[in-house]
Amino acid sequence: MTVRFQRQNEGTVPEAYHIFFEVLKEDNIDAMVKAAWEFFGLPILLTDENYKSICQYPPRKLGQPIWDALLENTALPLDVIQIYNDAYLKDSEPYYKPFYSNEGPSEDCPRIFGEIHSQSRIYGYIGIFFFDSPLLPQDLECTQIFLDALTMLMLPRHGREGASRSSYLKDLLEESTSPEAKALALRSLTSCLPGSYAVMATPIGSTASQQSFAFLAISKIPMRHRCAVSTIYQGCIVTLFGRLGKEGFSPQEREVFQQVATFLSQTHVSSGISHLFSDLTELSGRFQQAHMASLATNEPCVFFQDVFPAPIFEAVCAHVNVNMFLHSALDQLLAYDATNQTEYFRTLQVYSLTLHNKESTAQILCIHRNTLLYRLGKITELFQIPFEEPRTALALLNSFQLYGINTLGRSDFGLY
Repeated sequence: MTVRFQRQNEGTVPEAYHIFFEVLKEDNIDAMVKAAWEFFGLPILLTDENYKSICQYPPRKLGQPIWDALLENTALPLDVIQIYNDAYLKDSEPYYKPFYSNEGPSEDCPRIFGEIHSQSRIYGYIGIFFFDSPLLPQDLECTQIFLDALTMLMLPRHGREGASRSSYLKDLLEESTSPEAKALALRSLTSCLPGSYAVMATPIGSTASQQSFAFLAISKIPMRHRCAVSTIYQGCIVTLFGRLGKEGFSPQEREVFQQVATFLSQTHVSSGISHLFSDLTELSGRFQQAHMASLATNEPCVFFQDVFPAPIFEAVCAHVNVNMFLHSALDQLLAYDATNQTEYFRTLQVYSLTLHNKESTAQILCIHRNTLLYRLGKITELFQIPFEEPRTALALLNSFQLYGINTLGRSDFGLY
């Protein structure tokens, strides 16, 4: 059901100047759009340059397809955008003044269209939905005053482009984002950050200072690194790096990651870096890689490839009773060591984790190679564990990895 609006206000040009420029003092876009809704007495829509909704008043469905679609999905399908562009924007001029239309796509709901722009680029669009209300003589002039105020509010915000990209990044990460908004976010980020990508995830902590720093960080990072965009998602600062090489991380790229991680470590947090990837539809999974890497160490910066496969076992430990998956030999060895003051558990643990490398095992345990051979022989004699057989060797390796993560909390599985 379409809502009907009967205008109660016939605002004048002097009133428009007074109201809109008074609201400028609040430095708040939402407040400006709400003031326009109250001034015109009609629904007001503000989008960014990609027709993604920034603000709508009143913030509820009105039974008008375009209005309701933007309220629900935050973005319009490309074919709808093209219909409006073909109908109204055939002029050769790069920018247009506000105009009223009650024909073509606006026949069901007449409206005023307006554009926020500088001399070099477009920043957004406004729509004033008239429904059954008539156009008043001063409406277009008052709309221009509204646009001038919005321009003064939006253009000085040097971080606005970064904020828009940050919003798109969050749209791609959020499972609840509509398909239309995801498609828009994908197009926008791909165009401004082409090439290969990596994700950095930095858990931000829960203190007030950490939260405050996080909001500062997501605006600072893109200013320092033009090929990066950041947002806050699931308790993390998530940074997408673009324009990376295709053959692994170069020393220069690793240096950039280290710089950003060092900047973020001011609040005593660690940052994880995902694998390199080229398809932004993989973003959610790559975030999981980076997030798991960040939890694997206290170092400022850690790469997923350097801690893999620890995250696999961390995921298992988080969802099951790990003791049910450990080889029975582990309990036998621990019990025997406790009673006899031997080190058979530690010996077989290191031997398994080094993939049966005797030289490395002896070096890590700080024992002679002959001592290692004696211990391995005693383990076979006492416990009848066929640890050299491939299937048993794999079961023991997985068991010691699970034990290292679950019991010791070590991403190196307790090897060193």
